[in-house]
Amino acid sequence: MGRQEQPLDPEQGPVVRFAHDLRDLRRRAGSPSYRQLAARTHFSASTLASAAAGQRLPSAAVLAAFVNACGGDPEEWEQRRIHTHVLSTSPPSDSSPSTPHAQVETRDSPRKSKSKSKSRWLVLRKLAGPAAALVTAVVMLGVFASGDSVPSKGAQAADRLPDMPAPMVEVRLRDDGRWLRTDADIPREYRHLIVEAGTMCDVPQVTPALVAAILEAESGFDPLLNDPAKDEYGIARWTPRVLRYYLPPAKQKAIPKPPFSPEDSIPAVGRMLCAIAPELESIPGDRALNLAAGYRISTWRVQLQGAELQSIQPYLNRVRTNLERYQPASDSPHGLAGR
Repeated sequence: MGRQEQPLDPEQGPVVRFAHDLRDLRRRAGSPSYRQLAARTHFSASTLASAAAGQRLPSAAVLAAFVNACGGDPEEWEQRRIHTHVLSTSPPSDSSPSTPHAQVETRDSPRKSKSKSKSRWLVLRKLAGPAAALVTAVVMLGVFASGDSVPSKGAQAADRLPDMPAPMVEVRLRDDGRWLRTDADIPREYRHLIVEAGTMCDVPQVTPALVAAILEAESGFDPLLNDPAKDEYGIARWTPRVLRYYLPPAKQKAIPKPPFSPEDSIPAVGRMLCAIAPELESIPGDRALNLAAGYRISTWRVQLQGAELQSIQPYLNRVRTNLERYQPASDSPHGLAGR
């Protein structure tokens, strides 16, 4: 008979709350023993038990195996894991996200050095406020209105939502060419948002050029992309339940409903890339493309380096081509060096 688990109080913190809910998932699966779970995975019973001990977050691969063995959705739990990591590593702040544990979703990243974590999450905390240092004025002449969903497939073939937003006023950055090629086919009205998203953390591969490359590959810069068959919407092809946790804290109380404005969608891309970067640091290959792959299919699948990663090779080739087209020729603090 296995040793009985110590009870967990979900009010003790986000990591304990995560483990508490992971145990609840196992209970709803019929309370299989950890030896039984080990037989369904390639991890030991002790490793799986540690995942639900509440002392630290499990790795992406261990969590995916645990959740799969219990009949859960590994995508949702990976999103929840990243959100839990943000909560547990951010310095205390009134603006920190506060989400009921029954509704939190994530992906995760292991805890790195204290100085790197502090600087990274201090930057992420600033994202709740306006990017005043980058943008002097942004004026929206219209807002996105709700429209009927029309099934679509692929960025170029996706149908547009029937209610069109009024165009945004062009905002030109004084150092525009420092971040993105001035002759690139990036819509002028989104450049300031792309620069904001690509300069919000100290990860060298998170650049405005990478953000722009991902947006072009995801939607062709179409803010009204509408793909309900995949539950993906807008210029960044966000899934609503995932976008929720990369919005500013004040907007995280409920799952957002499409259509999604570029003002919400584009900075959220930067937040997610900054959040998943630590999880992919040790993965071989092009680090910028690994981030793009993590954005498209999740970090744990990138870690496995399996057939699914090969299946998105056309997408990654498009991102790579876009990076070469969008990256300024001159050196910059956020260039592609170190990829």
